Amino acid sequence: MQIPTLIIVTGHPATGKTTLSQALAAGLRLPLLSKDAFKELMFDGLGWSDREWSRQVGATAIAMLYHAAATILASGQSVIMESNFRVDLDTLRMQRLQAIAPFRPVQIRCVANGHVLAERIIRRVALGQRHPGHCDDMSPADLEVVRTRGDITPLPIGGPLLTVDTTIPESIDMDAILQWTIAQLRAQGL
Repeated sequence: MQIPTLIIVTGHPATGKTTLSQALAAGLRLPLLSKDAFKELMFDGLGWSDREWSRQVGATAIAMLYHAAATILASGQSVIMESNFRVDLDTLRMQRLQAIAPFRPVQIRCVANGHVLAERIIRRVALGQRHPGHCDDMSPADLEVVRTRGDITPLPIGGPLLTVDTTIPESIDMDAILQWTIAQLRAQGL
């Protein structure tokens, strides 16, 4: 059986990961696993209350994300995973996933100016564009962290990496990103 590809779409909140990964899933005709999708299903079934509960649900959503990915990859199917993957937490998780369901990694890292990200988060909250269970109603201190933390670090798991600057959404060439990803899949024999 051919080794499947795991396309990892990562970035801080509000960098456009979901939009990009949905376009890739449609263009590549691959399943998409999203941490926030799992989280929101749990919020709808279990309710929501505060940020601590959101973190607990998030931890379970991550476990579900990796479990679903392992199941799909073990069947030989390539898959897209989307989340704000963190080097300190997800490197080991990816290594464990690789051990139980071997894959070829391709990473797409979404980045954007911190001030733009803070404004996107504020706008999402004001317009009700995010599930209230995420508790995104951020304090000034939280927003300052968003503005100043810098870009998310890619996971040190090998494979090709594409960095997409989403600061100006109109400048994003989704077709070029799709073509780059197709080229990576072809290079891996898929």
